[in-house]
Amino acid sequence: MTDVTFRAPPRAGRTIGYQKYYLLGLEEVGRLRVRGLAPVPGVRAKVSLAYRFPRGTDEVYVGRYESGGVRFAIDGHDRREVRDPEALAWSDVYFKANRWPGDAYDPKVVPIVNGNGLLDCGKIERLRALRDAPKEVDVAYVSNVWGGREHSLRVFERLAELDCSKDLLAIFPEGFPPEEDDANMERLGAAGIPVTREPVRPAELWRRLARARLVPFRAGKHLCWSWRTIDLLAMGACIVFDALPPPRWPVPIEPGVHVADCGIARPEDTEAAPEPEYDKVPETIDRLLAAPAEQRALREAAARYFDDHAAPDAVARYVLASIGATSTVTSSPTR
Repeated sequence: MTDVTFRAPPRAGRTIGYQKYYLLGLEEVGRLRVRGLAPVPGVRAKVSLAYRFPRGTDEVYVGRYESGGVRFAIDGHDRREVRDPEALAWSDVYFKANRWPGDAYDPKVVPIVNGNGLLDCGKIERLRALRDAPKEVDVAYVSNVWGGREHSLRVFERLAELDCSKDLLAIFPEGFPPEEDDANMERLGAAGIPVTREPVRPAELWRRLARARLVPFRAGKHLCWSWRTIDLLAMGACIVFDALPPPRWPVPIEPGVHVADCGIARPEDTEAAPEPEYDKVPETIDRLLAAPAEQRALREAAARYFDDHAAPDAVARYVLASIGATSTVTSSPTR
């Protein structure tokens, strides 16, 4: 097994969660040592303590690791730019979870799956167990309304107009002007869409989504791959993106293969697209509801993608293979 050392900063805050998914995988496929976290046995315990009882405000959006003489960093931040230029200079390989194709990155910046730091091995197995859940509702869309709020509101409104069975819930997190929230909640309520300020507990959220034939979905706050992507792939949901997130993972998630895509042309500033673009939502949903074989194929492909490319152990194997190639090139006598 390959030896890997994770060097956490001395005052890790809750952003340690951005490394948790990768640590789970590296612990599973290698011999992982952790420096800088609580002196308790087991990586899971160390990370859990740091996450629940943070000692400081040092960021761990980007984690620093070493293995076989190779330094590598994992940048789990939502935004497209390199979060930690110092870690980029320090590392031989810099893995970027939300790497946008076409952007000008240093050659050492390579893509990686955006791991969900709220999961652990037990939760992942519970998600996998939902793959055979009976489909009791046509569409389930439970979503926060925050970045690109007008876009989110329009998607909810188009879903509410569908002539099918639906489980819709718009969640309004704290942090926005109350008068804006009140107006938007009233707007959705008038369309018959339930609204709440309370988050839905993961087990209940997963149950509601797993029982749906189609699960509409959106990009994260900065048009990133949201953490919930991992949940939906693991449970083998038939995911229907309003617009596929621009970043690409090492093995790209392909529309029509792993997920469906309405193809809304979203601006990069996360604001709403032109109004006619939202006609694509009911058109795509109606077409898929009439195609159960295609739904089934997308569910199966999503589950396979998770097992082969996005589960913690699969991500860790990709990391180790990537740094292994770097080590070979670095040690070559031709360099």
